[in-house]
Amino acid sequence: MFPGISIKSDFDKLASWAQGLPEDQVPFATALTLTRTGQDVKTEIDSELPVAFDQPTPYTRAGFRLYPATKTNLRALVTFREDARHFLNAQVAGGDRRMKALERALQALKALPPGMLAVPGEGARLDRHGNVDRGQVVQVLSQLRITLTSGYSRNMSHNARSQINAQRRAGGRFFVPKPGSKLRPGVYQRELTGNNITPVFIFVRAASYKVRLPVGDIARSVIEQRLPGNFATAWQQAMATARRR
Repeated sequence: MFPGISIKSDFDKLASWAQGLPEDQVPFATALTLTRTGQDVKTEIDSELPVAFDQPTPYTRAGFRLYPATKTNLRALVTFREDARHFLNAQVAGGDRRMKALERALQALKALPPGMLAVPGEGARLDRHGNVDRGQVVQVLSQLRITLTSGYSRNMSHNARSQINAQRRAGGRFFVPKPGSKLRPGVYQRELTGNNITPVFIFVRAASYKVRLPVGDIARSVIEQRLPGNFATAWQQAMATARRR
């Protein structure tokens, strides 16, 4: 799990650098230095996102945030936004991808076998960011929830059969092949007329991700380049503030 990039400071060491700066201004200069360096780190990471990801969504572009340093907490932290952590952690730290909401729902319906993930198939409608259209996901889950929990049509209530028929008219019949089928595990769509069957989701074994966004290396490079200059600027600002006081 990637904990974030923490930029800290040794108060005593900075105090020795800040020659001529009143002692009560050192925490101000230190916090300002760390926060500005954290901003530089986040800016560089944000600029690398479109390189690491093909057409990243706004959700991905806004995946990192900065917790600024204060005079009482001399630590700036660049880390994930909490709602993006489950997706970005594997891209940053490597390792297994966590299950998405769709996959958790399919597993709850006992449609998705343990240890497998769902990837878009030929029949998936993708948006410009490469994600499956939410309306199609809702439609698939809605129909499977009825068929997999109610059994075959002859055992369904009149209301359940009506819902299934309405969904068929809207986009065909979705189903999960039974064990032993010649079809690959997944979710398929049968057209309203004819026997054409198209995979909407294919179930695959969970795979490990390689690091796509080396934020640790990015941060170390930025800190090395920007921290001294940021401190010099903060020191001058703190001196000016002290003189006015």
